[in-house]
Amino acid sequence: MPPNSKEQASRQEWDLGSFWGREEEAGESAAYAVVLLNTSLSPQYKHSVQRIWRNASVRVCADGAANGLLDMVGYDGWNEMPLPTLICGDLDSIRDETQEFFATRGVEIRQLPSSYSTDLQKSIQTIEDIEKQSDIGAYPLMILGGLSGRLDQTMHTLHVLWQLAPGVQTGTLITESYPAGEEPPRGSTLQKRAKTLVVSDNCVTCLLCAGSHRVENDRNLLGPSCGILPLGAGPSGVHVETQGLEWNLYGEPSFLGGFLSTSNRLAPDNPHGRVEIQTDAPVYWTIELRQDT
Repeated sequence: MPPNSKEQASRQEWDLGSFWGREEEAGESAAYAVVLLNTSLSPQYKHSVQRIWRNASVRVCADGAANGLLDMVGYDGWNEMPLPTLICGDLDSIRDETQEFFATRGVEIRQLPSSYSTDLQKSIQTIEDIEKQSDIGAYPLMILGGLSGRLDQTMHTLHVLWQLAPGVQTGTLITESYPAGEEPPRGSTLQKRAKTLVVSDNCVTCLLCAGSHRVENDRNLLGPSCGILPLGAGPSGVHVETQGLEWNLYGEPSFLGGFLSTSNRLAPDNPHGRVEIQTDAPVYWTIELRQDT
């Protein structure tokens, strides 16, 4: 069913390809921040990772991610690639030679030892500090890595997407103890931001809150394989309606142990990759990332 004017007014727009920028714009800063995680990214996606990193306004390496960045770019490739804005975390993974390389080039390296937050959460909190100092509001955020490898780390990345998504309820978090009269530490608390994407090997993922969404999927970069995942849904499930998929959804309850829309595809007659999604509870939209050509 086409959306009415009220739905259009409240519909959230997602242009996933805009984070890559156009090739001719490579090197120009765009209004988003990026966190590079200490997880492997296959060489087949090197070009995509470099474009996202190069075009960002704020670039943060989470601890040992700086090793992977240096290995990818090399010691002599920094005329084409911008340095990190900052490297942060508990610094138990970054190599000594990596730390020395970036420190001698003026990159701030900030040790944040709290055991109540992960390096990903610390990196996002650091971006929050930069945004507050600059009075620029919350950037859209790209997280590079975090959806491959260990299952517990993958679940944590999905947990952080849940923490960040507006209109999605989060529970009480465990925080550090602190002396009376002092400001409480942040623990793993994160501020909401309008848009967050995770780019990892093979896929791009975001969390859609309850409501109406239009997701533009640049078919030069993304698809055709995709899925809508109701992680966090109770036994009554999530009711989702779609347009633009090969196998559209029509409000069937979707939940773990019941019906799931995995291994779906953009419809063959959908050349622009536009998908309309209406959901009554949060769902994860995930779509295949094409390998570099």
